[in-house]
Amino acid sequence: MKQLSKDQWRKIHGIRPPKDPADPDVIGRRPIHEAIVNWEIKWTTRLHLIFAPLAFTIVLMPKLNKAWYEVISSIPIVSWIHREFSGLTGTLYLCLAVGLVFYFYSASKIDGKSHSEYGYPININHVRSPKNIKQGELYPRTKLEERVFFADSAGGIWLATFMWFVLLGGISVLFSMKGG
Repeated sequence: MKQLSKDQWRKIHGIRPPKDPADPDVIGRRPIHEAIVNWEIKWTTRLHLIFAPLAFTIVLMPKLNKAWYEVISSIPIVSWIHREFSGLTGTLYLCLAVGLVFYFYSASKIDGKSHSEYGYPININHVRSPKNIKQGELYPRTKLEERVFFADSAGGIWLATFMWFVLLGGISVLFSMKGG
């Protein structure tokens, strides 16, 4: 399948040329932005594939199998992770709060201004994945877009790693409440 050019892809998604002036400092950091996007493209799926079963094994599986609970309880660090995420503890709340901060910071309009439709587009539908950013060369051009870019990148890493512990920890808490 033939890949669309950058301009064709932008036209399909309704992305117009930028109106905001670009910040030279932000443009100078573009190699960093490109490296982050390339890293996310390469590693996000792999992190999901590693952390989803890991979180299931450490957090939820001990609630389902008493023999596995004994194994988990005998390993100090793993036991701490299980204890912190399988109950309503500060670590569970902290990880949930961090994830929500990343989400709302990158998904909201900061100080009521609309962002440029170029650069890092947080208000354009279906243009959130690193592959889309790379294909359309939608890297940040202003300091605000750059802050949102970094928050969204950190949020993507949080989603691929800690989100599994928080999600399965919540399910584990439900099992505990039902007496299971």
